[in-house]
Amino acid sequence: MASESPQDTFARRADELREYVFSQPASKFENNPWALAAAIETFANEKGHMMIFRDSKLAVAKEALLAQQPAPRTILEFGTFVGKSALAWGAILRDIHGENIPEDVNVYTFDPDSKMVALTRDFVKLAGMENTIHVLEGFGSDSLNKLVAEGKVTSVDMAFYDHWEKYYLSDLQLLEEKKLWRVGSLAIADNTDMPGAPDYLAYVKAGGSGAAGAVKYESKSYETQGGKGPSVVEISVVLETN
Repeated sequence: MASESPQDTFARRADELREYVFSQPASKFENNPWALAAAIETFANEKGHMMIFRDSKLAVAKEALLAQQPAPRTILEFGTFVGKSALAWGAILRDIHGENIPEDVNVYTFDPDSKMVALTRDFVKLAGMENTIHVLEGFGSDSLNKLVAEGKVTSVDMAFYDHWEKYYLSDLQLLEEKKLWRVGSLAIADNTDMPGAPDYLAYVKAGGSGAAGAVKYESKSYETQGGKGPSVVEISVVLETN
């Protein structure tokens, strides 16, 4: 018998996660994105082989977002998977802005996998965050271009990269091209140590392209503890914009 492909494993895990969450009382998660994010983490700990943004890494990113001035209003996420980090970004924005989140405070998360998009949309609805967290099906670059063309995104406070590592740099540079960064914006990237994103890492560590008038970054690697696999989160702060 042929072994199960990684894609089939992820799809099966997503089905199992759906059953795990929706078998519990809805009241446990209603209007509580933190509780739902925690349930996804618990499931991943029990089942394994889930490529989520773990709590140890999330704590580092959360600290950076809470310290950001002015406070973040627009977050982009390249790579939704099962929605754990998207729920967390929405929860952080609600912690910052209060229960009645302003209409101009949004998370846009992108994924080409229709199964993961459907699952995450159901989770977002369950947590009562559908007015803040928007799950878009398609490649991040295509979705972002559309959002910009429609005037829905004019500035970005944080972009999170957790999809195919080979696209990290081009997606970062797309924000430069669209002039979406502001001074103080954050680029947060997962898995830069394993499997690695060497071109992205070299670029932000060098401060950007180095061209006159280009976006300039200050970047730091954060080593986290707990679990196996990738442990580094790269956080880059925009120092100058183009």
